Amino acid sequence: MSRVNGSVLLVGSVVGQSAAEVMRNCAGGLGDTLFGLPDGETGLRWAWINFLAAQTYDHCPDLETVARPNPIDPGFAGEWRSEGMDWCPQGFQDHWQFKVRDGVSKIRFDRFGYAEDARQSYETFRELRDEGVIPGGVRFQVSLPLIESGTRMFLARSPESFPIMWDAYREAMVRELAALCEYVPPQDLSVQWDIAVEVIAMEAGDHAPEIGLPWDGPGEAIDRYVQALAALSPHVPGDALLGLHLCYGDIGHRHAIQPRDLGVVTAMANAGVANAGRSVDYAHIPVPRDRHDDAYFAPLEGLQIGDTRLFIGLVHHTDGLEGTLRRLETARKYASGFGISTECGWGRRAPETLPELMRIHTETASRL
Repeated sequence: MSRVNGSVLLVGSVVGQSAAEVMRNCAGGLGDTLFGLPDGETGLRWAWINFLAAQTYDHCPDLETVARPNPIDPGFAGEWRSEGMDWCPQGFQDHWQFKVRDGVSKIRFDRFGYAEDARQSYETFRELRDEGVIPGGVRFQVSLPLIESGTRMFLARSPESFPIMWDAYREAMVRELAALCEYVPPQDLSVQWDIAVEVIAMEAGDHAPEIGLPWDGPGEAIDRYVQALAALSPHVPGDALLGLHLCYGDIGHRHAIQPRDLGVVTAMANAGVANAGRSVDYAHIPVPRDRHDDAYFAPLEGLQIGDTRLFIGLVHHTDGLEGTLRRLETARKYASGFGISTECGWGRRAPETLPELMRIHTETASRL
């Protein structure tokens, strides 16, 4: 039986100036439909893996920074987000780039900072739960990039650095998980692996130069993905929830590549659940706004994830409740018992859209 009871998944990032603001807004707007509540990934985490580049990789003495993003255009993220954002890429060709320095065969990252941020946000979470703002039973959610997602796009000019970065990232993430579980009791915790570059490598045949993946990774993409999950997931305590967020990347509300159908993410959900080395509590898959056709959803007939709860990212603000229900109607032909979400996080959208977006979620959840 699934340990996930809520019908709505928040993928991770949510627009807001603080964890308290995000948690109050989401708890108030979504209430008992939630099973996990993130802190919104505010601050440097707003731009997903670029948090790692700006906070860790750029300061590592064993890495050479060979390219930085161009200064941000104030119109890219909105004026409220533009100040001091020269570390944030504006597109898939405007990315941080690093290489392992010549003669270096092993590097070490002590900590990434996710656990320390979680420590601070969890205190806020507890206070709001004690006040009754956050419903009892809702978990504190922490989203972490899987290994290839956290490294490969930063190495487009240096494929030889990839194995060294892989090992360093894996070792650091094990330390990060240990620290996280010191700060957050496992029974209150939900850990989500953010899995984007791994999905793109599968969908694009492991070669997508237009989005910064100009070289083939070692071995098969599915094997690297499974290896990463098996290396890290057993370090998430059994009392904590574990989820897989299978994604196609998102810069400026644009996918890195568009999925052909749900075949790739269905196969990855199956492989992830079978090989994670511990139970996987939920798996999330995306649906583009313009896909409500049978051909897109039909691969779900091959889903084999047992008690793992499926969340389908079929909610879109841009075509509202009507479009969301159209996608829901098609999804129901091929799967049952699933929850709903958006395709990706809410961190890069205009704040004024959140009330309507949450209304779409609650209206749709009431019809599941």
